[in-house]
Amino acid sequence: MPKTEGRLVVVSNRVPPVPEVASSESGLAFTVSGLVSALKPALEDQGGLWFGWSGKTADRKANAEPTVSTLGRVQMATLDLSADEVSLYYTGFSNRALWPILHSFPSRAVIRQDAYRAYRRVNRRFAEALYPLLKGEDLVWVQDYHLFHLGQELRELGWKGRLGFFLHVPFPPADIFAILPWAKPILESLMQYDLVGVHTDRYLHNLADGLEMELGGKMTDNEFSHIGSRVRLGVYPIGIVPSAFTEAASRPGRSRQSQVLRRTPPDHRMILGVERLDYTKGIPQRLMAFERMLEQHPSFRGKVSYVQISVPSRTRVPEYIEEKNHVDRLVGQINGRFSEDGWSPIVYLYRSFNQQALAQLYRQTDVCLVTPLRDGMNLVAKEFVASQGPDPGALVLSKFSGAADSMRDAIIVNPFDIDGTAHAMFRAMTMSAQERRRHWSALMAVVERDTAKAWRESFQVDLALA
Repeated sequence: MPKTEGRLVVVSNRVPPVPEVASSESGLAFTVSGLVSALKPALEDQGGLWFGWSGKTADRKANAEPTVSTLGRVQMATLDLSADEVSLYYTGFSNRALWPILHSFPSRAVIRQDAYRAYRRVNRRFAEALYPLLKGEDLVWVQDYHLFHLGQELRELGWKGRLGFFLHVPFPPADIFAILPWAKPILESLMQYDLVGVHTDRYLHNLADGLEMELGGKMTDNEFSHIGSRVRLGVYPIGIVPSAFTEAASRPGRSRQSQVLRRTPPDHRMILGVERLDYTKGIPQRLMAFERMLEQHPSFRGKVSYVQISVPSRTRVPEYIEEKNHVDRLVGQINGRFSEDGWSPIVYLYRSFNQQALAQLYRQTDVCLVTPLRDGMNLVAKEFVASQGPDPGALVLSKFSGAADSMRDAIIVNPFDIDGTAHAMFRAMTMSAQERRRHWSALMAVVERDTAKAWRESFQVDLALA
């Protein structure tokens, strides 16, 4: 990757947890996540700044000045938000309006003018706090839907440098996005960026349609023009660091977290699902498909367990409380219907797992279900593939995940089709070792090509040239 002169400035709703400095040679030891794994090397190499909400809530009006700490060549700058800002900007607009619309769940969207006004105010606060920290040669890279308007706010304050935006969730069809009363000003704000990135060609097509519908401009060679302004649109599929999962899965011994089936017989089969507890993930549909498989193939009863790991998410938002209650009821009904002495068909774990435990669970798994109703990318699919050993498991993947665009050698399903997903589970459970290895080899080639590093470098190079 060509060396750029300026720093990389990353802006996200939240900053990573405060890192620990192990030594001057080893640099920063961030808590591992997809975004951190992708961006940390560039921040350390070029010198960089990560700016965002601290995660703290101020009792009264939050301080307008950011808190800045310097660790090696990286600065971390954070703002606190007031309780009202968290309620309206974060929960009210980002999570209850933008999230459902972007994932094509318009019936779940809560439209409130006061929430949008708060969203605009927080984007302005971010810009006012960030702008004095910027230097002329910086590359500013804004992450995700919480900050659609940040680029426009920075331009109004006078920023003339490179400015990029990446959307980590899907962009929906234009007529769904138009349900937002503020669709036009949001899309107008995207025109202030030099480069806007999405995960797949389908999302890029939807975004271009939305821009044309709302603004009336035109798209030419991945560049959208409107009344003298232009923005380049690009496809950048995010990935993982494959070696991190391969090595974690290969470590001798099992972590306590990964021993969730330690009491089952050695020949017992395991189906695994891992995600945040979110209505976009299709957990109820997946549970019903597993129930259907047990109905249609009773020979599997007592011989297979479905382990569902659901990470708590947005636990105070009504839609998420409702989803948890729905999942709890289904797990109880299915276990009540099929359980036998010493066997319950579903092992339901409502908690977080660390990376090593997940990698080891992935390697123990016969079938991994990644069947969201809609997902921007879904890195669980890639983590599972990277964690496999000599006798790999099978991946069942939703056609509505961004990962399905490139991971075509998975067993692709429509998660709304309960019978079809049940049949896919049966096919995955009965697939020969030779066929599993062939599918895994093709999937691993994709995982090793579309890495976190490749995502970051390709976007950064294009932004520098935009």
